[in-house]
Amino acid sequence: MKSLFADIAAIAFGLFLTLLLLEGALRLLPVNEGLHTQPVNADSPVYHFEPNRDSVWSRGPDFALVNRVHTNNCGFVNDLDYLPDAPTPLAAVIGDSYVEAVMVPSKETLQARLASDLQGRGRVYSFAASGAPLSQYLAYARYACSTFHADKLIFVVVGNDFDESLFRYAQMPGFHYFSERNGKLELVRRDYEPSWTTRLARHSRLALYLLTNARVQDVPARVLGLFGSGRDERYVGQTSARIDAERLRLSRMAVDEFLRLLPQETGLPAGRMLFVVDGVRPRLYDPAYAPQTDDSYFAQMRREFMVKARRLGFGVIDMQPLFRAEHALTGGRFEFAQDAHWNGAGHELAARAVRQSGFLDDLR
Repeated sequence: MKSLFADIAAIAFGLFLTLLLLEGALRLLPVNEGLHTQPVNADSPVYHFEPNRDSVWSRGPDFALVNRVHTNNCGFVNDLDYLPDAPTPLAAVIGDSYVEAVMVPSKETLQARLASDLQGRGRVYSFAASGAPLSQYLAYARYACSTFHADKLIFVVVGNDFDESLFRYAQMPGFHYFSERNGKLELVRRDYEPSWTTRLARHSRLALYLLTNARVQDVPARVLGLFGSGRDERYVGQTSARIDAERLRLSRMAVDEFLRLLPQETGLPAGRMLFVVDGVRPRLYDPAYAPQTDDSYFAQMRREFMVKARRLGFGVIDMQPLFRAEHALTGGRFEFAQDAHWNGAGHELAARAVRQSGFLDDLR
């Protein structure tokens, strides 16, 4: 019996020592430290991260992409602190991970480039979080206007913004979603409180590596996908290319409600808002690809969204022809090789498009 206990103790000690060595080794590597999402509830209804923090962001088990990011005094990824009572006019850039842009050096982002353009006559603040859809953009827009008195709003619209605005298709804690009731959509908030395991994991590089770099939590779904119909799923614009009547019906309802509520929730007329709509990348680089005949969900929704927004008086920039023209001229691409988000060149092209549109020229 003593021998059995000794064997168990030896195994336990060996396992503990191995974990300790892995923890120490990973502290020397650029493990993704996470942004530390803060509680979302009635007292703190806006999704944001731990304020005043510098952290490392990285992608993949091999750290294929590495960047250092700063969350400011209000808990958003931005090098600038946000001042509610600053006298200069404000343009707010709102979006999801494309605007959060943790994979892009801060100075290369759309918002930083626009802030540099406006230096001395205006400010540019960004409000964004990975996974945020149109419904969450509405909450951010309301916050930007009510707290910081934004004069103009710029939204970056991407492929998964439409159906993921609906509680039926996405339920990320902390975000606002449209919930269908009696044939109408109602904006609801899903509260969030970090669990004790989440708070504990934030202090361990091994746990962070497994969760944020290796993504071990996704392994079961990937394994099941090998044996299910999902293995043949086609994705365009980081969302399923599949089109079905119910998905389209609800997505169109979400777009209509979003556009209807924006002026009401922000107090700004449609003309003081601008949508920068992503192109169908990377397929648009293929000369044989005809974007006007694309049958994907994103291609159809982006076309309908732009038509509706323009009809209602909102400003719209379609990035698709701009990406195609710039690629034809330079041969460059606008996303990372390891990641579909805009790289620095993509952000520069978007900033140039906003600049050339004249949208911010009268910001006084």
